[in-house]
Amino acid sequence: MKSLSQYSLVLRRLTTVLVAAGLVGVKLSAATAVASEVSQTNTTILKWKDGKQAVFLLAFDDSTVSQVKNVIPELAKRGIVGTFYINPGNGPYASQRKAWEKDVPGLGMEYGNHTFTHAGALSVAEFDREIEQCNEVIQKCFPNRKQPRLISFGRPGVPKVKWRISEDEVKQVLAKYHLIERPSFYGPPIHLKTIDEIRKCVDQAIAKGEMGHLDFHGVGGDWLVTPMEQFIALLDKLESCREQLWLTDAISWHKYLTERKSAEIKEVQSDAKQIQIQLTCKSDPTFYDYPLSLATKVPPTWKECIVIQGSTKTNVTVTAGTVRYEIIPITGEILLKPAR
Repeated sequence: MKSLSQYSLVLRRLTTVLVAAGLVGVKLSAATAVASEVSQTNTTILKWKDGKQAVFLLAFDDSTVSQVKNVIPELAKRGIVGTFYINPGNGPYASQRKAWEKDVPGLGMEYGNHTFTHAGALSVAEFDREIEQCNEVIQKCFPNRKQPRLISFGRPGVPKVKWRISEDEVKQVLAKYHLIERPSFYGPPIHLKTIDEIRKCVDQAIAKGEMGHLDFHGVGGDWLVTPMEQFIALLDKLESCREQLWLTDAISWHKYLTERKSAEIKEVQSDAKQIQIQLTCKSDPTFYDYPLSLATKVPPTWKECIVIQGSTKTNVTVTAGTVRYEIIPITGEILLKPAR
């Protein structure tokens, strides 16, 4: 039996022969090329925008008067977005029409489709009409938004006798008008009764690293009322967690999630001069255009870098050997170079 030293000697001699024949160099070069093409270790798509730990959404149904009077001023003061699921054909909306159509759209809020009258749907034709009329009002409130675009849909809570269409029929109408159904309604005073229960929802979203949401009707008035002190306590809690939370609207969350799940990245070149990344996006860019957040580890000599995507160039500061930046979710090349 050969000793370990004898096996080592044989291996060294064999390596010398292979190198002389040019075989080892060929194998190593090929392996290096393949590794360079498939490497994904230096660049990642961040789970949530800006690397936030979790997401939180606020939604408000029925276009109540108290939302105009109590909710929107508090949200605007804090720079927190809310999605308001409006019923333009009902009385409360009509009483505040100027606010909904002229004032609120400029305050950074979003509107969702809650049907035109909140009366239900006894037929597909009626549901189609309710959706179309509500969409027309939303588009009028935001005339500068591109069309077509995705709009969030909140199903109105009506008795079963007033909802006579099937799930397949609902989906067909929503698809026709580019509506995305929101998460199921959850919020006070139906599901939560105390300030501690409301705050716990925020903590749970952060702990899970996922999306959390709370939905409201009246706040400080109207129906299914959430007291103002509970609502203010929630806003204070959200403000205290801004470092961990992406506070956004339902469609922005949906877009980012869909884009992230359908996107693939591959580093095709990485050296001291540049990093070349190939981005593949399977989502439809007509509707899914929310910027994705990426993080790339860069050479230690880089202090600032230029991110190039198409004709767009952005200078980004390197922090702890990593650069974070946003890209448009379109299939193509992304280049990172050190700034000079």
